[in-house]
Formats: sequence, structure tokens, C-alpha cells
Amino acid sequence: MFFQLIKKELLIMWRRPRELIILLLMPFILITILGSALGAFNDGEVKVDAKLAVYLKDESKTAQNKAIKDIQNSSLSNEEKAAKIAIVSAFNPVDIFLNEVIENKELKKLVKVIVVKQPISTKEQKKYDGILEIPSSFSEQFYEKLLYEKGDGGQWKLAVADNTSVNATVIQDIVSGFQKEINLAKTAQQLQVDYKKIASADTKVGKAENIVQKKDINAFSYYAVGMCVMFVFYVATTVASFAYQQKEDHMYERILLANVSPFAYFAGIFAATFLLSFIQMNLLFSLTALFYGVTFSNILYYLYITIALNAMTASFAVFITSISYVSNSRNVEGIFSSLIVPILAFVGGSFFDLSAIGGFMERLGELSPVGAAITAYLKLMQGFPLQDMGEQLQAIFLFTGALLVITFVLIRKRGVAR
Repeated sequence: MFFQLIKKELLIMWRRPRELIILLLMPFILITILGSALGAFNDGEVKVDAKLAVYLKDESKTAQNKAIKDIQNSSLSNEEKAAKIAIVSAFNPVDIFLNEVIENKELKKLVKVIVVKQPISTKEQKKYDGILEIPSSFSEQFYEKLLYEKGDGGQWKLAVADNTSVNATVIQDIVSGFQKEINLAKTAQQLQVDYKKIASADTKVGKAENIVQKKDINAFSYYAVGMCVMFVFYVATTVASFAYQQKEDHMYERILLANVSPFAYFAGIFAATFLLSFIQMNLLFSLTALFYGVTFSNILYYLYITIALNAMTASFAVFITSISYVSNSRNVEGIFSSLIVPILAFVGGSFFDLSAIGGFMERLGELSPVGAAITAYLKLMQGFPLQDMGEQLQAIFLFTGALLVITFVLIRKRGVAR
């Protein structure tokens, strides 16, 4: 019976070709118009103007001299002492990091570094995209780990104002890139390799062009995502409209008289909406890939995000249907399709890039039902790993769960269950 309910919903949609054409053709037309009219964002270039404060509490020279002195006073042979002193002399992680970031011509175009030795007030913190704290015992702990395998080697503490911004991404890539250099030094020591040669040849934080490795988002890519995500919610309102028509035609009552649970009925609406929205999304993205080269970096991640979005869309459909059944009003679907969905699309960034506004609105948009999906897709296009989309996916799952819980409560009301 459950599969028959799904088949019923799909057949109702199939017999309404006008709605099908609108849901499939309209977003593609809008993608074409908006993508062509607005062109690539910023001519395909990512503007980076990051400000990094380095709160330097560490006395690296003192720690380096102490490490050398300890080696000299040890019971090691002269050859072993010379090898270890060479390693310590060749690698002062704090000095190398500061020199490379501050003096590197390419990095200077991207990041402005201010070194401070006093705590940064809360008011001053707002001026920076990131604050890197180098603890007072870092160099000492680093040399102990490097030479004697003691302790954890010391840790730097990096805090960024907004981990979704390009400036924050650049700062994080710089620091993580240098962490690899530190690990290289430790590995060289363990393998008894002369790190002095390695350090002199390739002790770079990284080339500027390798810091921002994320794929640029052009207008076609942005609006392909924005329009597809917006119109998937119109699938929900359309299915909800047809569902209420069934109530007016007394089809719903006849189904209940056939001893079918109202929960099974709404589950059929959920499943049908999920299938329709899944087909719509894949068809639209296939067309944009074919005509405009809009692609995703990982097909499995794409399917994961799409399935999560389709589940939220299906929850949206049963939510609207349950409200219209309880209120016994056709106007509910009209309010959602003409008012609520456009507002969600506007706040979520379907019509414009939220990063152009920044601040609270950008943050709100990224965690809204539409914006969470858009942000996740754009991050996937840029090559971010799935864990970087965690907040957006959590928001999608949260909205889905909330809509299903509310729907469950409404279904139990007398106006829906009978």
C-alpha cells in the first residue's frame, strides 16, 4: 500500500505537465539569464586582504641557545653533538615563520602581519582576521621533542574571526603549511637526515599561488546552485498543493476509510517529494554541467548533500500539507510559495552573493534552510572537504528534524487524522 501511495503522488504530478515544465525549465532559464548578465564574480579572481596578529610570548633565541648549551654539556660523542647542534642551529621555527610571512613578496600582497608582545584586547581583536598565539614555552618544548622525543613539541593557538571567509582560509593555510615544515624537521631528525640542507633549500611557508587553491566560483556556477536550491522548495509547495486538492476531492477520506494510517499517507507524500526533488536537482545540474561546465569536485559528497537537501524538501512538503489540512485552507500553500519560499531564497543567497554583505546577514544566510544548502554546494565546488561543510549539513538535518516533529504533532490532531 505504501508504494501505491507513492505511485499515486507521482502520477498526479505526471498528469500536470505545465507544473513539471515550470519546475524543470524555469530554473534553467533563470540560470542562463543571470549567469550571462552578471558574468564572472570579480573577473574570476579572489580578493585577499588578510590581517594576522601574532601574539609572540616565546623567546625563541633563548630557547635555541639553551638547547645548544644542553647538547654541549651532554655525554654524547663529538660527532653526535655536532649533528644535533647543526639541527638546532638550522631550524628556529618562530624566526623562520615570521621572516617568511613578513618578508615573502608574494605573501605580503595577501597577508599583513603585526607582531605584538602584549595581550590583545577584545576591541583590538576585531581588527584582525586571525590571531596566532605562540606560547612562551613553545621553542623549548619544540627542541625537547625534536632532540629527545619528550613532550608534545609545543602547540600554536590560532583563532580566526570567520572560518568561512577567504581571508581566514588563507591564514589557516599558511599556518597549517608551516606545521608541515615543523613535522619535516622532526622526521629529518628521526631519520638522521641533515636538515640544514633541507632547510636552506626549501624552508618556505608556501608560495602565494598555492595558498588559495580553491576553485573560483563564476556567475553560472553560483546561480546554478542558487536557482536549483530555490526551485527544489517549489517542488514541495507544488506537491502540497496537489495533496490539499485530494482533500477537497475527498480522496484523503476514502484512503483513510480503506484503513490506511494517516502517517502512511504523509509518508507517501514525503517519499514522492523526495524522488521528484532528487530527479529535478540531478537533471538541472546535468544540464548546467553540459552547457555551462558547472561541476562538483566529488560526486559522493554531491550525492550526500543532495540527499540531505531532498530530505529537507520532502519534510517541507509534508509540513505545508499538514498545516493546510489542520487549517482546512488552500491559502496555506499559496502563502508558502509566494511569500515564504522567496524570503528563504533571498536570505539564503539565491539572488546574490552573501559574502558581499558579510557580518550577521552572511552568517544568517549560511545557516538558513536555503543558504545552508547553497553554501555546502559552493564549498564542494571549491574543493573543500566534507568536514568543512559540517555546520551547513547540521543546519539541514536540524531543519529536517524540526519540520518532521511539527508535522507528526499536527497529523495527530483531529483535523488531519480523520
